[in-house]
Amino acid sequence: MSYTKKDYQRSNLEKAFLPTFLMVTIFGYITLKYPELLVSFNLINSSGDLYFFGKSPSFWYMLIYTLIVCGISLKVLFIGKNIYGKGKKSQKPLSKYQKLKFTSIFLSQLIFFFIIPFILPPILEGRSFFADPIANLNKDAYIYVSRGFTSWSAFFYIFIVVPLSVWLFGKRYCSWFCSCGNLAEVIGVTKWGSAWVKHKTPTGKTAKKLEHLQTAFLIGGILFGFVLFLDIIKVVTATNLIEAGRFYNDFIVDFVFGAIIGICAYPFLGTRVWCRYGCPLAKGMELFGRFGKTKFKIQPNDKCIGANLCSQACPMGIDVASYAHLDKAPIKKSFGLDTTPCIGCGGCIDACPVDALSFKKISFQANKGKEK
Repeated sequence: MSYTKKDYQRSNLEKAFLPTFLMVTIFGYITLKYPELLVSFNLINSSGDLYFFGKSPSFWYMLIYTLIVCGISLKVLFIGKNIYGKGKKSQKPLSKYQKLKFTSIFLSQLIFFFIIPFILPPILEGRSFFADPIANLNKDAYIYVSRGFTSWSAFFYIFIVVPLSVWLFGKRYCSWFCSCGNLAEVIGVTKWGSAWVKHKTPTGKTAKKLEHLQTAFLIGGILFGFVLFLDIIKVVTATNLIEAGRFYNDFIVDFVFGAIIGICAYPFLGTRVWCRYGCPLAKGMELFGRFGKTKFKIQPNDKCIGANLCSQACPMGIDVASYAHLDKAPIKKSFGLDTTPCIGCGGCIDACPVDALSFKKISFQANKGKEK
């Protein structure tokens, strides 16, 4: 079953904001990832011109990114109200789960994605903080899977640590830790962002089929990883394959889909376009959870009244209500990564006015009865 989305009427302020947002985002990512284009159009003399106050474009980008993520996270924690509920539900205190989630988002973004990669290196290397060496942007992000074929530490992280966390906690990695997910999560609880999630997130059969795009990115990442691996051990020399694979990874996946579509589409397709249709690591987690029989589940109870607010709060376009009721009668059908791309954000749980949903407690005992 599915619910019908109401037409979303944007305010004049939002309409004025969107063109600026799109232009700034696109130009910003071109500047960050392909500064040579600015050189070719004589907008700058060299990439060194983008090092303001001696700091790299990556530093300034991540500083702004971190300020947005951490700022909204702190606001959510400081206000302490239910950010997903409507009416009386919105006046209830922020749940313990959401407090832990937004604390994790704040700390992971600040420590792992800003302090460690951008603050510590100049200190540990004993160089001036405002004198970053001019270098090409490192685009080999862990989320592209292929990095797991270039070092043992990356392999251990991508193919062992992450899958094990999925088995126990589902895809909470996407809503509690991942930098891409951090931005989507905090934007999704703002006034405009929550409206984009509710009214613009794709739902239905066609939207579900399009999720197979993510599988293609996962396969592409693994194939490119093998190309890198073979070149490293010198079994074959495949410079042309590496260049083709890097173009696919850097331009198609990272720039076009991950940056431009992944961010610019927030106001039009919801805040989880990249997480749902692009991120290969997210698809790998989903598949591992499905075939590895993850313990992660969301469990409806017999309180469901068929309000459908749970489905409207889901940034992944999951028809949560179909697992909770049929014709407004409770059916109590739990779900996890076996049938959905759920990221465990908890929005559906906090949006429910009658507390009809909860995370299923992890049990290592064999099931004695067949679930409905």
